[in-house]
Amino acid sequence: MTGPVFRRLWMTLVAALAAIIAIGSLLPFQLPGNDIGGDKFGHLFMYFVLALAGSGIVAKERVWIVMLRCLLLGAALEVAQELWTETRRGDWRDMAANGAGVLAAWLVVRNGRNNWSRYVEDWLGRR
Repeated sequence: MTGPVFRRLWMTLVAALAAIIAIGSLLPFQLPGNDIGGDKFGHLFMYFVLALAGSGIVAKERVWIVMLRCLLLGAALEVAQELWTETRRGDWRDMAANGAGVLAAWLVVRNGRNNWSRYVEDWLGRR
């Protein structure tokens, strides 16, 4: 785990990223120029960043929990789009893109590249 000074900051950044994803998923707007399937890279990228960020503040044996939470967030938001919005629709392809982003992050961190926040803190401390 990271040091107590920065732990809350890292957790706040991950929570803020999750909130940005949630708000962006539920607001009634569409990005300009999105053709069919054009937003899938955005889904993949945002869930990759979220899963990578979350894995940066946990021990290796807890990385799977971060990944599961990211997948559950994506699934919940797709269901929420279908049930609670009039301008957005849940889409299994979006869910697949979310899962692909989480999988890509897991592939990056699975060999001990998690807990990267400690390295960032060490690097900042040396400056």
